[in-house]
Amino acid sequence: MRLVATVAALWLCALPSAQAQSEDWLILPTTVEDEAPWMQATATKLNRGLRRQGVGVWSADRAASAFRARGSASPPLVSDSRVEVWAARSQQALRELALGNYATALGGLEAAQEFARTNLVTLNRDPTRAQTVLDTCLYLLRALVEAGDQEVAARQAQECVRMVPSGTPTRQMHPPAVVELYDEAQTHGPARASTLLVESEPSKCPLRVNGVLAGKTPFQLTDLYPGRYAVQVECEPNTPSPVHAVEVPRGSTSLFVFSRFDRSVKTTPLLHLRYEDPPEPLRLARDAREVARALPASAVVVASATTLDVLELRVVTGMQAESAVVRIAMSATGPSDDAVMEAIVALLAGECWDFTDDDPVQLDCRTGQPIVAGARRADEKPARARPPRGQFIAGLTLASAGTASLLSGYGVLIARRAAGDDWLADPGSLDAHNKWLNLGVGLVITGSAGSAMLVTAMPLVLPYKEKTPWWGWLSGGLGLGLAAASIATAVTADPRPTQSCVVNNLNPEPCTQRAKRTDLAIMLGVTAAPLLTLPLVYLFRKGEKKVSAELSPSISVNRSGAAMGVRGVF
Repeated sequence: MRLVATVAALWLCALPSAQAQSEDWLILPTTVEDEAPWMQATATKLNRGLRRQGVGVWSADRAASAFRARGSASPPLVSDSRVEVWAARSQQALRELALGNYATALGGLEAAQEFARTNLVTLNRDPTRAQTVLDTCLYLLRALVEAGDQEVAARQAQECVRMVPSGTPTRQMHPPAVVELYDEAQTHGPARASTLLVESEPSKCPLRVNGVLAGKTPFQLTDLYPGRYAVQVECEPNTPSPVHAVEVPRGSTSLFVFSRFDRSVKTTPLLHLRYEDPPEPLRLARDAREVARALPASAVVVASATTLDVLELRVVTGMQAESAVVRIAMSATGPSDDAVMEAIVALLAGECWDFTDDDPVQLDCRTGQPIVAGARRADEKPARARPPRGQFIAGLTLASAGTASLLSGYGVLIARRAAGDDWLADPGSLDAHNKWLNLGVGLVITGSAGSAMLVTAMPLVLPYKEKTPWWGWLSGGLGLGLAAASIATAVTADPRPTQSCVVNNLNPEPCTQRAKRTDLAIMLGVTAAPLLTLPLVYLFRKGEKKVSAELSPSISVNRSGAAMGVRGVF
């Protein structure tokens, strides 16, 4: 009975969400206003709506934080009072060092060093503060030298060179041993073999590295220590530009900075694009792709207020000939939940619609203009297309792997029958017995894994249809037939042997005869599962009237069998 229940669980298997995807999407508001109260509320509703449809989405906080780390960030603002506290802490630590209080001095200097490292691009813009940064770094070097930690001291000397490129220490303020270590760190050698090439659009813009002016773009920095550098390309005079954190490895690396893009992208109060004037569609798409590349994100939903009461949502991906576009009505604080949900269903279907009026109008995805004048009929629905490209490719890959695994299961079925005959011929052979047992495990794993992958692939690859097509019902009928055959085969199998089939030196015939039936029942059951899934996808797939459908599979495989289940609501 346990086997019958397992087989039934295999063919009454789960359906994954029709729009489930593994990659993260990004909500990217776009505005020409200094303050746009609709952005936060709209991003939250879009995020929640996409997640309900099974799409992974970057949260607002995580996206802003990731872009600051991998793309660019505004330079830190440091008040004069904080700088004074920092300088005083550094001097106090130096006095503790002179008194021999190494532990106290080291703690104060490490705190001062961390402040300098965090605010380096701002402090190094001023020559006086840059000198304080270098001297503080060398005070810490002195503490390490006097503590006798030469290896760490040598690394600290390299850190001082990296923090303040082309700096000159106040030599009379530091002992000869400290100055000697610093001079050695400044010497060109194998450790300083990294190169950074910085280019920009436009070119010939001032370049700062760690806040220190290095030259004009394009510019190649050589003899660098590997590590992280803060790069700024300042094409606007006297205006600190965003900071690009560049990890320079051993060897060479490069950075290309679009100045116009740098000025447009903002990370507070959330990651968004801010323009002086409404951008051209091509520029907007390029900027959205740049943001997606930095995070990374598989697709970007660009949200723009075209007027005070109309919000346009456009999907931008790395590979597309045209974008899905939807326009919905909104107030000053954003659109309604229903409008957002309607828009998401259309966007995920790759459609272009204007929902701002009571009667929706289909748009040309290339031009954004209505395809036909007039309203859509009440009984007319948007034509469904093939699933999005990335989703279709993922589903096709799963289907191919699942088919290969399922066919392998049938191969294992044949091989296990042959192994059973070998065991019958030589009941005392431990090798023949173990081979028969191991092939049983392989049959369960390959068969159930192939079935699971095919079940998961169905919602990803099947084209959108308003009704279940005839071939869907045919597939379901074949699945029911195989499921019935699976149950009948399992029920009519020989009774379980009195002795465990795992034990050697017994009569193998009861075990092998029963296995021939139960193995076939398992393979028929796992084959029935994807065939039954096909019509069920069309019955439960989320559409305009079924946006609340949420289904996900659960799969369990072990030595004794396999089971698949379903959870969710629809």
